[in-house]
Amino acid sequence: MKKICVISTSYRKQGNSDLLADEFIKGALEKGHEVEKIYLSNQTINFCRGCLHCQTSGTCIIKDDISEILEKMKTSDVLVFATPIYFYEMSGQMKRCWIVVIHYMLVIINSVISI
Repeated sequence: MKKICVISTSYRKQGNSDLLADEFIKGALEKGHEVEKIYLSNQTINFCRGCLHCQTSGTCIIKDDISEILEKMKTSDVLVFATPIYFYEMSGQMKRCWIVVIHYMLVIINSVISI
């Protein structure tokens, strides 16, 4: 059994990308996996300030909902991202989330490599 975290970035619940995410969740649950769905539209994710605090401490100085989302991502075996496509790009909510996630992942990689 896998622990799956589904992150939906659509503001339209029951929109196309949300329906696709729900179908994925339905299949995963039928196979006995544990699934949690996070709506980024219900979360507060502030912009990165570029202060580099995360690179020295491993934590973000900004206190918003991304810390909780990152914890759920870290404890998951599988990550699924569902985002609508606007003008051939992922949604703005997804981009904002990715910026923080990528910074966090780089901090982890750098700390592992430097050991």
